[in-house]
Amino acid sequence: MATADMAHISPALQEYFKSDKAAAAQDHSAATDLEAGADLDLGDLDITTAQISLAGVEDQLEHFANHEVLKAILDQGCDPKEYGQQYETKLRQAELESIQDYITESDNLVELHDQISSCDNILATMEDMLGKFQADLGNISTEIRALQEQSQTMSIKLKNRKGTEQKLSNFIESVAIPPALIDGILQTEVDETFHEHLLCLHRKLNFLEKNEAAQNSAAYKDVAPELEKLRVKAISKSRDYLMQRIYALRKPKTNIQILQQNVLLKYKYLVTFLRLHGGEVFGEVRTAYIDTLSRVLSSHFRAYLAAIERLKEDLASQTDVIGSADAVPTGMMALFQRAAAGGQDRQDVFVVGDRGSILHHLDQPAIIPHVAESENKKFSFELLFRSVNKLLMDTATSEYLFCSDFFQEAAVFHELFAPTLQVVESALAATLPETWDILCLLVMIRINYHHQVIMNKRRIPCLDDYLDRINLTLWPRFKALFDLQLSSIKHYNIGTFTPDVKVHHIVHRYAQLTASLLSLNADYQDGQLDHNLDRMRYACMDLLMQLPRTFKTKKLGTIFLINNFNHVAMVLREAQTRMQQAPPPPGSSSPQKEPGLGTTGTATRKEFEDQLMTCTSMYVEEQLLSQFGSLIGFVKRAEAAQKHKGAQAEGVPLPGYGPNEAAPVLQDFASRWQPSIDALHK
Repeated sequence: MATADMAHISPALQEYFKSDKAAAAQDHSAATDLEAGADLDLGDLDITTAQISLAGVEDQLEHFANHEVLKAILDQGCDPKEYGQQYETKLRQAELESIQDYITESDNLVELHDQISSCDNILATMEDMLGKFQADLGNISTEIRALQEQSQTMSIKLKNRKGTEQKLSNFIESVAIPPALIDGILQTEVDETFHEHLLCLHRKLNFLEKNEAAQNSAAYKDVAPELEKLRVKAISKSRDYLMQRIYALRKPKTNIQILQQNVLLKYKYLVTFLRLHGGEVFGEVRTAYIDTLSRVLSSHFRAYLAAIERLKEDLASQTDVIGSADAVPTGMMALFQRAAAGGQDRQDVFVVGDRGSILHHLDQPAIIPHVAESENKKFSFELLFRSVNKLLMDTATSEYLFCSDFFQEAAVFHELFAPTLQVVESALAATLPETWDILCLLVMIRINYHHQVIMNKRRIPCLDDYLDRINLTLWPRFKALFDLQLSSIKHYNIGTFTPDVKVHHIVHRYAQLTASLLSLNADYQDGQLDHNLDRMRYACMDLLMQLPRTFKTKKLGTIFLINNFNHVAMVLREAQTRMQQAPPPPGSSSPQKEPGLGTTGTATRKEFEDQLMTCTSMYVEEQLLSQFGSLIGFVKRAEAAQKHKGAQAEGVPLPGYGPNEAAPVLQDFASRWQPSIDALHK
């Protein structure tokens, strides 16, 4: 085994191991001799063979004179030669001990040598085996590489065959007409199964239409006529089914939304199929639906408008203006005016009251005319306006969503809903010229604004143009009625005024109307309305400055102004208190809204309060002057003199205004101050 192992070791290593073995044998022999003659005395025998030269020793001693070891030897006073012999003896002894150790371990070394030789043989065997294994691996690697190339070739072939198979399978599946499809299109009723057959037919038609390679194939020539027959039949059945359902919408008392959601939407793919593969028939179905729904919806709204027209209650007439005469009608005239105003007191025409609360209840259901008639209810025009538009928005929202889903185009809604919007707008345009209630118009403007907000929240843009047109229709009428009220103030005939210190009827109506308009504008801060209110305030102030001239005395004119200014300020304060307690309507836009009546309302109230304070001060001063004229005159003259002469030393009276001059005035005041106060109270 050892010989076989040595065969695999390189020649250099073999030579090394041979020399090592010879050296080990010599060492073993020397060790045996030393063990046999351990008492051998070598004496002074010099066993070194090299010649020792002492040349340069002195130079080295001089060079190393300061070396610590040499210095220590010289300090001890020893002879260097003797000291060197001592070290030489020690070295020889160490050498002998080393040889002895080697001889002692010779057996182990021989054993180690044998083990190394054995390992060398084993490694040689392994080297041979590994060489053979390496050769085998080379052969296997070549075979694996060949197999990989074959596998890649087969994989590419398989992939190509699968791709071809898939394309061919798709082509066959897309072109072939299974018997089930033919039976489903020709014999099956329009239901969910028919819907599936339509989808299958659509895929085949779409494939042949867009695939040029399929159009050039022989299979296309065979199946194209059959597919065309199936297409025509599918279009015919889809048209008949849709037309029947559309005509069903024309029946009276039909719930259109339920029929749309439960029937038409379930088969909306019929419309999609017609739009893709039967354009002319799709146009026919589309036109039929638009014509049917436009007639049905417009007739419904026309009937609804006629019904709620009978529920209308007019709260104001053409004669209800601020500057109209304050005469109380009697007899038949009073009856006619009360009938025109719906039985309302004309003083309430300019009071908004609870009419603004409608802005908090815009989501209430629309008015049902026959129910309201059975309960003998009447409604103001703004309530009817809200009801009509509430019904219109809900109907438009439902119809817009249906058209977008069923026909997949919003244009259908605009075409079918245009007649309905025309009916509503025409009714409003016919009613507005006969509407004289300015508060009603402003409430309607606010309702229309909130309806725009509601439609924006629904994300339904179909009524944006309609609501904008309504807004453009209402504002000019409101402006016309406002100008009518303003003109009645400006053209008031002062000659018809009978001097009376009570609150003037124009001021009373102005206060009511202004408070009402400010209440309806507080949550919106409409700059246009604020400007018009300023115009009306200027006109009312101008009238109030002219009316006191008709009184015989200035005192009565001042009292008249105090009563009127106080009345306006009181009405505005009450309105502001109500607005502070009321919550704002949902969706109102007033990012920097002041509490109460807003910026314009606060400014208006402050101006009347300032005028009231000024007139009150004038009246008090005039009254005191009439009773205590001498005292007031003396004080005013003294103040003027002091101001003219400058500051006086404390305790030094002004010349002409000292105690002697003041004594008569004070005596007069003391004698009649109490009767004068009583006179003022009267």
